[in-house]
Amino acid sequence: MFGASWLRADQTVQVGPGLAFSPATVTVSPGETVIWNFQAFHTSTSDTATGPEVWDSGILSTGTFSHTFQTPGTYPYYCQVHSFPGGTAMNGAVVVQGGVPTPTSTPIPATSTPVPPTSTPSESATPVAPGSPIPTLDGRGRILFVLALLAAGVTALSLSSRR
Repeated sequence: MFGASWLRADQTVQVGPGLAFSPATVTVSPGETVIWNFQAFHTSTSDTATGPEVWDSGILSTGTFSHTFQTPGTYPYYCQVHSFPGGTAMNGAVVVQGGVPTPTSTPIPATSTPVPPTSTPSESATPVAPGSPIPTLDGRGRILFVLALLAAGVTALSLSSRR
């Protein structure tokens, strides 16, 4: 009676105005498309550069970008201009429903043996040898850099107003 295209439920996400994806989370089935409708300078970029569902709209201020999802799972994404992978500033997620069960966490029984804390990589100053390329900052580093610049500016204004 009706073709398979009638059953499709593609989803549209508004990108902006402001710093938001609306809705922030959409759910589709394999074979369905998410269409991002841009209203300001933003991107829609998958949190990961590898895997079954990877996309990057590039910076757009108008128009649309779309990606058709095939693999069940949850795929977080962000705006490269205003956030970073795993951030909370301008981030969203696409949930692709399917027959694959969602992994759940299993509680780990308590042990009497103390476990030393594990270290996680963090950004730190690394000396750069003359002639070496200058390292670039990821999204988190950019945000921290901007916050440091803002703090320095506020301090300078505060000191100059005391004179």
